[in-house]
Amino acid sequence: MTHLFISPHFDDAVLSCGGTIHQLVAAGETVDVRTIMAGIPHQLPESAFVHELHARWQNETNPVQMRIEEDEAAINRLGAKPSHLVNWLDCIYRTGRSGEALYPDETSIFGDINPDDRTAKLLPTIVLNSFEIPRYIYAPLGAGHHVDHQIVRNWAVTLKQYYPWVALKFYEEYPYIEQSDAVDKALTFFQETYPALRLKLETVSLTEADIQGKLDAVACYKSQISSFWTDQQHMETSIRQSLLRGGQTPGERFWVVL
Repeated sequence: MTHLFISPHFDDAVLSCGGTIHQLVAAGETVDVRTIMAGIPHQLPESAFVHELHARWQNETNPVQMRIEEDEAAINRLGAKPSHLVNWLDCIYRTGRSGEALYPDETSIFGDINPDDRTAKLLPTIVLNSFEIPRYIYAPLGAGHHVDHQIVRNWAVTLKQYYPWVALKFYEEYPYIEQSDAVDKALTFFQETYPALRLKLETVSLTEADIQGKLDAVACYKSQISSFWTDQQHMETSIRQSLLRGGQTPGERFWVVL
């Protein structure tokens, strides 16, 4: 494996880096997109928020399996290899020792990591298999402050410590980058928590083929369209606009660890 994109959920890497993934694959590179919070819960927490999300996704019977299939379709569409870590649940399904939802509403999933969240403590202890250590790791920057993005970001920092020779790049998460201060807040975290970690902005310029490849892949996440956009046309227009932030040439932005 050459390039490993670690995605907190079933869509984050494609939404944020789909054009770059398409470009790498077209150049003959080997790309693995690994979704981290990909487990299927055996029992749902007593959370109105979970039921609300399942209703929005129009699947209350087996929504996670549906999202797995969407994720595989999207990543396969880009020509990359999809993989999933099935031991970790999305934060909306995680519970405390008494069975209570750790993140019971939208405010909580964009807040601080719950101190009782075992995933936040255990995930950074996981290492990669020796045969699959890549040349490049791409991880979420933490823009938007979603708890799962924070946890995966922290794991990526630990992986860099385990494998200092591996290049680490943090991707700016779409659609959270639409919030005016999301990226600045994420960078402030690094300055305060990892002051020795120097980051440099890198923009990957995209061709029309890369952009269309990304749009086709994002369209595979049918359950998520209504969460961010009014319809598929709105999705395509919004993503094209987002790719122009910071310049006239469409591109996706990464913060490279020096």
